[in-house]
Amino acid sequence: MAILNVTVTDPAQQNEGMNKFTSYKVNTQVMATHPNFPYQNSAVVRRYSDFVWLVDQLMKEYAGAVVPPIPEKQAVSRFSPEFVEGRRKMLEQFLVRVCSHPELIDAKCLATFLSADDTSFSVAKAKKEGGEGAGKGGGMMKWFQETKTSLSKDLVKCDDDEEFAQINRYMDSLESQMKVVVKHTQSLVKKGRETATGLFEFGLAFTLLGQSEDDALGGALTQVGHTADSLSVLSTTQAEMESKQFESPLIDYIRLISSVKAALKQRENKLVSFSAATADLVNKKASLAKVQGVPGKEDKAVAADAAVKASEDALATSEQEFKVCSERCLREVTRFKEEKAVDMRRVVLDYINLQIEYNKKMEETWTSLVPQLEGVNVGGGNGFVGGGGQDASDRVRSTSELKGSAAAGGDDGLVGV
Repeated sequence: MAILNVTVTDPAQQNEGMNKFTSYKVNTQVMATHPNFPYQNSAVVRRYSDFVWLVDQLMKEYAGAVVPPIPEKQAVSRFSPEFVEGRRKMLEQFLVRVCSHPELIDAKCLATFLSADDTSFSVAKAKKEGGEGAGKGGGMMKWFQETKTSLSKDLVKCDDDEEFAQINRYMDSLESQMKVVVKHTQSLVKKGRETATGLFEFGLAFTLLGQSEDDALGGALTQVGHTADSLSVLSTTQAEMESKQFESPLIDYIRLISSVKAALKQRENKLVSFSAATADLVNKKASLAKVQGVPGKEDKAVAADAAVKASEDALATSEQEFKVCSERCLREVTRFKEEKAVDMRRVVLDYINLQIEYNKKMEETWTSLVPQLEGVNVGGGNGFVGGGGQDASDRVRSTSELKGSAAAGGDDGLVGV
């Protein structure tokens, strides 16, 4: 049973000085007991940057977890109704995924995001972004980059290195293949829209052609035009459903793959940190060895010894963080593969059923025209064929008769037409 039922509603444009942004109402209903959510219901107002903050905090609190993707930033047309509604849906999907995640549901930052009032939330954001060693965070990122370069050939070797190498190759291949599928899917959806336009123009042409005839054939041709026009509407609807039910889920899956790769990147960063801490301890011990037992350098020896102990503590912490991150990554990749199998099966089956229903309707609609066209009397002076003392109806057979004759006698079945 789901612990939380979360929805994102009521997008509204807000002004903040010279800047404009869209706010969203985040509604939470507690469905089961959880220590982080003692209340029953809550509703808070959040903006896009708040969702970005939540993603960052989840990645920090649960390194190695696959944090679901949020929609990308967009500079133009970000206040259009279509864009706002699309973003609202994706932000809601993000929260639903987070709340259904076996570990992320326990994150303190999630509880803060879903329940804190504006003042408390601003304090929490300031504490995370600037209060707890903001300078340290910037320095840490620089240190990571420098250390990664210097330790690229000296990383600590781990038993699961090859397994993670295989996982990385798998994710790269999967991402590449999915992008190809999306490319061709978008091409099919585009062709579907072009087919809809073509049917509309085809129907208009036949309607005008039918109106130029004042007999039964003219009525039949006009009906062909009307039928093509209705099929144009059907094809337009089909293209939109293909985009919504097939193209969009595939694009979303590429974003999810990026989230998996981001989790693997965190494991890589933790390995760099662990390796740097290992190297630091070696250096600290070497420094201690230079002054230990040397007369007159007792104070330096004490300081060096303290530095070694601090380095040992840092190494133990780094090693544990790396171990936790690696184990979490493996669990997450397994969960991703299991959910991928279920999701892809559903998406492909939905697409197949969509095609089956669409083609059934196309066939039924076109088939309904056959009796009307076959029943058209084109004889006398009112049709295209006539004269010669022989009624045109004796010389023109219906489609079904022609098929019957051809089947009975091959080419001879057409003799006398």
